[in-house]
Amino acid sequence: MELEIGLYDWSALPCRSCPSAAHVPAELLRMARAQNREEARPKAIEYHVLQESWATPTVVPVARVLMAGLADRSVSAVARNQFLDLLWSFVIGDYEDLAAEWLDAVKGGIWALYEEILSGDSKGSALLAYWLLKDA
Repeated sequence: MELEIGLYDWSALPCRSCPSAAHVPAELLRMARAQNREEARPKAIEYHVLQESWATPTVVPVARVLMAGLADRSVSAVARNQFLDLLWSFVIGDYEDLAAEWLDAVKGGIWALYEEILSGDSKGSALLAYWLLKDA
């Protein structure tokens, strides 16, 4: 995840609630370290990078980082579930102008989704991963 985070100039990316998305990497790493559902909640992602009816272009690098996080099996099951839930929220949003880039991010880590389904760690995560695969 940290390598993927380092690929972007987050201070140049938009945020709806702050001057830039410079705070997003710390939020993604915080989520990755979570050990329970409350800790894993994306507090500075929702209403900053996306909401039900809008998203900023920052969702694309966020999706790439989340997919990198899914490839790291040291990330807790609860954090992985939250990553998948956040990725799914990108799918159900109506962000036509970002859809192709977002799907490329998911396709780049498609094997992590297969692994999530086959791992047996969480039925909820497996279902979310399946839905993502179905749409990718």
